[in-house]
Amino acid sequence: MTDATRQILADLDKPRWRQALLKLSRIVVFENRRRLVLIPDRMSAENEQFKLQRQHGAAMIAAKISKNGKGKTGTYTLAYTLRESRTEELF
Repeated sequence: MTDATRQILADLDKPRWRQALLKLSRIVVFENRRRLVLIPDRMSAENEQFKLQRQHGAAMIAAKISKNGKGKTGTYTLAYTLRESRTEELF
């Protein structure tokens, strides 16, 4: 038996309160789908999209502009997804 092996075995005999505990954690990802409705024109919808991209950064994914209704009375909807991740300690 080498000195290193003896040291390892001696360390195993120490009381538990002297041993280091590893923290267990997990990463939880939340995706929230949101919509902005009744935007009067396409340009305003694009401006809202750029404003939200600046505000949320990389957390904003999958932004899509769609038109509701026909002709000049139609409005636009901006649908987007926000992704948030948190690290939770289990115990």
